[in-house]
Amino acid sequence: HAAKRERRRCRVAITDAAFISDLVGPIGQHKQPVFVVMTKDFFIITHPGAKEVSDQIPLYEVTNCAKMAGHSEVSSSMIAFVMDTMEGGYNGGRQYIFSVENEDQFVAWTQAINQQVIISTKLFRNLSKLQEAKERARSVLKTETWQLVFGIFIVSNFIVNIGQACIAPNSSSSGGGDSTNSKIFYAFDVVFTTLFAFELSINLFGNWLFPFFNSGWNTFDFCVVAVSIFSICYPGGPTWIIVIRTMRIFRIIRLFRKLRALRAIVSALFAALPIVGQAFVLVTLVAIVFAVVGQALFSKLSPHYFGTFKVSIYSIFKVLAMAQWGHVAEAVKDPRYGENDVDPNATLFFVVLIVTCVWILLQVVVAVLLDNFTSSCRREEKQAIIDDEEERLRSLGLTKAVTRSPLAPLLDNLALFKTSEDLSSRIQKLFEVLDCDRGGTLSYSELSDGLRKMRHFSPIIVLSQDDFHRMTNKGQLCDEEGCLTPEQFEQILREELELHMEGKIQTVYEELAQAGTQDTTALLASIKLLKMMVRLNPPTHLHPPLQLAGGGGVGVWGG
Repeated sequence: HAAKRERRRCRVAITDAAFISDLVGPIGQHKQPVFVVMTKDFFIITHPGAKEVSDQIPLYEVTNCAKMAGHSEVSSSMIAFVMDTMEGGYNGGRQYIFSVENEDQFVAWTQAINQQVIISTKLFRNLSKLQEAKERARSVLKTETWQLVFGIFIVSNFIVNIGQACIAPNSSSSGGGDSTNSKIFYAFDVVFTTLFAFELSINLFGNWLFPFFNSGWNTFDFCVVAVSIFSICYPGGPTWIIVIRTMRIFRIIRLFRKLRALRAIVSALFAALPIVGQAFVLVTLVAIVFAVVGQALFSKLSPHYFGTFKVSIYSIFKVLAMAQWGHVAEAVKDPRYGENDVDPNATLFFVVLIVTCVWILLQVVVAVLLDNFTSSCRREEKQAIIDDEEERLRSLGLTKAVTRSPLAPLLDNLALFKTSEDLSSRIQKLFEVLDCDRGGTLSYSELSDGLRKMRHFSPIIVLSQDDFHRMTNKGQLCDEEGCLTPEQFEQILREELELHMEGKIQTVYEELAQAGTQDTTALLASIKLLKMMVRLNPPTHLHPPLQLAGGGGVGVWGG
């Protein structure tokens, strides 16, 4: 409530102001009216009639907010204030200048901004310290020493659990007992539970909250530790508590996450379970159908096996498991047929059941399991190779060279276009978003800052000056002032998108060539050959002048 009151006190109502520019170009030409509003963390800028935020300044990155004076292109009668931002921050050290109508507005804005900057900076520093502590916790969890120590604890706990089951089997259900052995094993249980709870607390703190529970291994750790704590706090109890308490033995499975080979097998198995589960549902449905049919046919002949639906479905699963299914078949035999004779109804029923479920559907389940298991194992092995290479380079103080375009996240989004007109519309919308001052052109600073602020892309797009020179062919594709017009911007993005898609085709081609899938490899090779032929003999009629499509195209900026 105090924070809400402070936010209400410091928030400035939406007000008209004049946005001068960031002193990059001629200020007099770029001066335009804008709407600005300050929240508890951001100073937000938008243009009249716009449907999205044009720019925003994190208040905890504002280094100065004061009156603007002494600039050659700022009139002496104009009242303006300047906001300086942090170098390397969200706005990259950019300077913003705003003019207001009178002195009262200047005082109101600057006082409110400076007050909220102090509050936001304090909150940000506290959050920064918390993030630093979380990063330390995550780094500690990844160290080899930590992994080795707790791996030893897991194995030791497993050996103690086996010894407890052999020497004092009743201590696990009584939570201690009067004997010396029971007390010793109970003490071991308390010690191991405390150690694992300590590890879980650090893991939970470093990966709070959704990143922690998004990992299946972390969720499993949480359940096992919670059951262990519950068993210590409530010794003895009813049968269901005893059953839950025995789950402590599953702590040994946590060792799988620390051993790469076992982790790969378990991860591949769990990755294959969803599809296998769908196949198993089909087997279950067919078994239910046979249970209903069996109950209708044999309920009077053998109520012990097919008297009710529950008994019938249980008998069907015994047949599918090949567990004494001959006794079930003999029990439903019609008495009219002799000992050496065959009941055609029972024979047909069990033959169809075994052929359909055991010989066909269960084999399908196994085939699906193996297919998905091998695919998952290949992914795990590929990721393991990548991790080993990165670890080797890191130990040598090297970094793997990556030829990926800095615009790759944006190009992946643009690659979803349907037609050429749709692509032009997307690029035009992107240009409007990046053109913060509505000057009709994009400078390097505008393009670089705008792309870096699109935080919904992963990784964040960082465009260097060298990247800009490469894309513009050392400035030849820019205008006289070194800026990009909408047509030049579209031409550059189309060329970058073409190169990006060629790189993707090459990557897929190499992967499929290694996998040995000849048909798809031949298809991609044909595409590459066709591309080479087009480059050698470019048909001029396929490259008309660029036309910007009008209308409301789908934007690529998340605001």
